[in-house]
Amino acid sequence: MGKRVRLLSSALALGALLGSPFVGAASAGATDAPPVHIIGVDNASPSGHNFEYVDFFPHSATTVHLGDVIDFAWNAGSPDGFHTATLLKPGQSVAAGYAANPLVISDEDATIHAQLNPSIIAPTDPTCGHVASNPCTYSLDNNNQLNSGAMPTVPGGHFFVTTVRDGDVSAPTTINFLCLIHHGMVGSFTIVPAGTAATTSASESAAAAAQYNTETTGALAAETTADEKSVTNNGDGTHTITMTAGTASTGVEVLEMLPKRVEIRPGDKVKWVTTTLIDIHTVTFPQGHGSDSVDPLPFACELAGSTDAPATSGPPTFGCSSPTAIEGHVVPQPQGPTAIASTSTVASSGLIAAAEGPLPFPDRFTFSFPNSGTFAYQCRIHDNMVGTIVVNRAQNPTTPPVLAQTGGGSPWQRLPLLLGALVVLAGLAVLRVRSVLRK
Repeated sequence: MGKRVRLLSSALALGALLGSPFVGAASAGATDAPPVHIIGVDNASPSGHNFEYVDFFPHSATTVHLGDVIDFAWNAGSPDGFHTATLLKPGQSVAAGYAANPLVISDEDATIHAQLNPSIIAPTDPTCGHVASNPCTYSLDNNNQLNSGAMPTVPGGHFFVTTVRDGDVSAPTTINFLCLIHHGMVGSFTIVPAGTAATTSASESAAAAAQYNTETTGALAAETTADEKSVTNNGDGTHTITMTAGTASTGVEVLEMLPKRVEIRPGDKVKWVTTTLIDIHTVTFPQGHGSDSVDPLPFACELAGSTDAPATSGPPTFGCSSPTAIEGHVVPQPQGPTAIASTSTVASSGLIAAAEGPLPFPDRFTFSFPNSGTFAYQCRIHDNMVGTIVVNRAQNPTTPPVLAQTGGGSPWQRLPLLLGALVVLAGLAVLRVRSVLRK
């Protein structure tokens, strides 16, 4: 997730820490500490790749006793990860949990009218859950969910939880949990009676490792498939190059522009299509702070009047009166021109998402490039999802070259047609020679 949302979550976390009784209590461990069960949130991207694992590790193999501690541990090896670990109400289904927690809500006192849901970004209880000695309590006797709040995958990201009820469970009881940011990132653990053995750290680690290996293999295959472009010759001598802005496989979002570097000619167009499953993306020029003005998630401060005020400074306050006054607005539409004329042109595709997904955003966007240059760009949702378009001037600009059109199958598939044409030409040549000899 981009720096803007990371900063918002960091600001909310800082506000909680400043007034929290657990600050400085990390070293005060209990003498008889309960068992700790680790459930990973996201996972480490392989070197040279930008994979976001939209899954928990393990996502279904953990059994615990009442009073055990569950450590939801954010994996800092994921460059752009941003997640919640949210325990749903006892007996609540995943579908009902997502329906009760929309990611984006209306903001009628703002000119943009849409904002990230503060109840998702902020934790249910900011005074607990950051150290194992002070876990947040999830009660089976209360009809309440328990949310970690949204946290980036940076070192030290943990959400410690313990489960309680009035008396022991008489039968295995399954609790569903999920990430409220990534629909489909779900898991569960089961509370078993005291007489039933809980899973061990070794078995949980083995299940997580097997799951990681399977999902990584699928992601590498999806990345390889998407890492190519297709070229269409336009009627005016220019070309349209189609490439991928993020793809995915089961459990993994591949946060990459594929191919990462594309070379074209002046006047050509580039069409980005996302084949993601869960995440949203943008294609935004230029890369870096030069495109801050077209950020799809700008900050604002909640005011008592009829409108919100734009943020006037950086974190942790953003110029707002308190951390709870910070709002992350949502601007989904394209911004700026559709022609990237220079390296200083500021433009964004707006939000794009999977064509078959639940989000009402297009799955593609096209920019044209009238002039030579090297144009670096990025996704403004995922800061490490970057690419480069290199526009090289043709040797003879008055006669644009015709690039080899792709996307219609391998040239080898057309070999029989080529051979057939050669046979016809050879036959015509023989007939022509015979005609000449007869004269």
